[in-house]
Amino acid sequence: MANPPIDDGASSVPDGQAVLYLADEQHPDRVLVYKRVEPSTSADQLKITNGLKGASTNGALPLSLLPAPFPPSTKEPQVQDDEPAEDVKPGMKTGLHNLYSGKEDKKGRYQWQDKIPDDLGDPAENDKTAKWALIVRKIKVYNDPSRVLKIHSIAVQSPLLKKLLVDVLKNYPGVTAGLQRLEFGGRFEPLIHRWQKLQTAIGDIGDETEEDRTTKSHAELLMDVLTGEFKTLIETSQDMIAKRVMTYELLWTLFQPGATVFTRTDGQEAAMILQESKYGADHKGNPVYWITCKYVDWDGTKFGIQKINHSIPAYSGTRPINQLRVFPIDYHHEADALRTRLTERGAKAEELAGPNYRAYRGIGWKYNSYGTKDKFDVNGRIVIDTYGWNRFNPTYAVFVTPFSQKNKPSLLPPPPGHLLPPPGLMNFHSRLPPPLPPPGCGDDDLGDYDGYTGDDDSGMPMDGHFAAEEEATKQAPLTTEQKLICSPLLRGYSLKTKMWLNFFVNSVHEIEWQEKAFDRLVLPKNQKELILGFTESQRKFRDSFDDVIEGKGRGMIILLCGPPGVGKTLTAESVAEEMKVPLYMMSAGDLGLDPRRVESKLQGILEMCTRWNAVLLLDEADVFLEQRSLHELERNKLVSIFLRVLEYYEGTMFLTTNRVSTFDPAFQSRIHISLDYPELSLESRETVWKNFLESSAQDHTITKSQLKSLTRMNLNGRQIKNILKIARLLASRHDEKLNHEHIITTLEVTQHLHNETQFAERTRGSLYH
Repeated sequence: MANPPIDDGASSVPDGQAVLYLADEQHPDRVLVYKRVEPSTSADQLKITNGLKGASTNGALPLSLLPAPFPPSTKEPQVQDDEPAEDVKPGMKTGLHNLYSGKEDKKGRYQWQDKIPDDLGDPAENDKTAKWALIVRKIKVYNDPSRVLKIHSIAVQSPLLKKLLVDVLKNYPGVTAGLQRLEFGGRFEPLIHRWQKLQTAIGDIGDETEEDRTTKSHAELLMDVLTGEFKTLIETSQDMIAKRVMTYELLWTLFQPGATVFTRTDGQEAAMILQESKYGADHKGNPVYWITCKYVDWDGTKFGIQKINHSIPAYSGTRPINQLRVFPIDYHHEADALRTRLTERGAKAEELAGPNYRAYRGIGWKYNSYGTKDKFDVNGRIVIDTYGWNRFNPTYAVFVTPFSQKNKPSLLPPPPGHLLPPPGLMNFHSRLPPPLPPPGCGDDDLGDYDGYTGDDDSGMPMDGHFAAEEEATKQAPLTTEQKLICSPLLRGYSLKTKMWLNFFVNSVHEIEWQEKAFDRLVLPKNQKELILGFTESQRKFRDSFDDVIEGKGRGMIILLCGPPGVGKTLTAESVAEEMKVPLYMMSAGDLGLDPRRVESKLQGILEMCTRWNAVLLLDEADVFLEQRSLHELERNKLVSIFLRVLEYYEGTMFLTTNRVSTFDPAFQSRIHISLDYPELSLESRETVWKNFLESSAQDHTITKSQLKSLTRMNLNGRQIKNILKIARLLASRHDEKLNHEHIITTLEVTQHLHNETQFAERTRGSLYH
């Protein structure tokens, strides 16, 4: 080594001698000559106990005789740079300086150093190993008496073999066979799942060219390696699959990513695409096999991908594949018929995308505050509206990962029963369900994802907001495979229970319209035409009318006043039936009496009715529209809320009352049409009697003269309906046709209530006249 500077002035080591140097405790950067020794000095004679800095032997003293160096000082050593000092600013010197990890302690900690570690060896993979078709890495095996080594991973280096694997592993998630460096490890799932396809591909390789023969030899080499390692596993798995059973330990060999699987959600048959699967534990710590699947759903503006997790609990022995909670759809006992049913259901779900007014008979459900499902028996009309669901149920809003389609959307006229959007508000519902994709389109393609695939499961829509409804016009038709895995759920509003619920596609039916409801409405012809003309024009030309302030005064409010049973409520119902739009019947129970909640509920109802072009009926409106007073502050709050909110309503509203004199004066300017319903005349009562008699499926023997006598009774429409209902029950009790005697008997039993009501009215009238 080079001679360090010494204090005694010696500049070199004399021949035949060795010099040992010590560090100066006060000046660590300087050294002192410790001893000059002769070549014959033994190791025992070198009794140096402190501060050995270095040694120069000049070949005179064997280095093995030199004493061990003094343990490193606790002071931080100063690194001496052999290079001359340069006046360079920090970070401005061109080049790089390598640092290397030092020896690790028991906790794996180390210090950086600028010297290459002494225990480094040559890399195992280099230019020599790059020439081999395969590199098989093996590791030791413990606690297995049958073998001492197992395959850790396989690197495929043969370009010919990679070319073969591109077709074998096509569409396998997470594998890109054309990469320059292709490796397999773990359980080798891609190769095990595509084992049959790999064998077929190798068998199809010819031997006409040198390239084919080389490809086949490389492929057979890979097969030999895999067979030697996984022969027992592959044979066991294939034997159980052939017998349509499987053990829990080998479930992973059954579920291939990208395969179509079958399961049941909420009792409904469902097909999904398997994304990934793995062994794990449920929330209770029990071992399960987790299966993550993808399916198609509608979020109110577009179709896209949703994910869901299913689990198969651990079990012992074998179990039939079709008795698992989730299993490949090909193992279903009627796989072809099942695919047909699910594809037809998906086409129906696509048809019902967007606001739709339909009938429903079945179960609807929603999540309660405890996270469990509350179920309701729904038998009536519903409005299917996922966009409205997201608007009014943001906690359980539906959001999907969009997929891009190769086919362009087909814009066609709307089908019957499809709610037409208000002009200027929504324009995307004017299309029929898209046709089936043309031949040649890949049914196994779920769509190519654009950029980010949306794997974030935070429960929020992309970009923090839901897309505008107008964007739905850009949607392309679903492919056959997408229809197959379409969700069985629809989101909508039950007009009967007045709740937002989840509905099942198969329980949705077409509405059986009461075509003659408006014709049977007993009103003067010109009055009926006026009502229907106003409501239809209001629907078509809503945007043509506006106030000084935009969005104000676009609605149509019609007041129907008159005594009970003259057809006020029936008018609103028959108008909605004639226009084939929803009828929302709002009552005091829907809003409550708390002014703090009335306004928000009222605004929500008015917004829903505007979206659906629904006819809004506020029956017995005097409850909320009664004149304000100085003493009832709570009622004054309710009236002021209605006065303000109704000003911005854009739909058609019917108000019915038999106490119009109690209305607040401020409402008079907000009512566009006011129709007075007088007591039924003789002709009107006769028409009502005829309508109810003819609409019944039960035969009757009422003659014209008997009908005239019934017409002369001072009864309103509701009383006539109730009397005929009871008379029919009486006739059915005796298994007879409805006759005049049944009606008279019913009148004798129930007329006392009507007589007492008339007497009370006459008495009240005599007190004031």
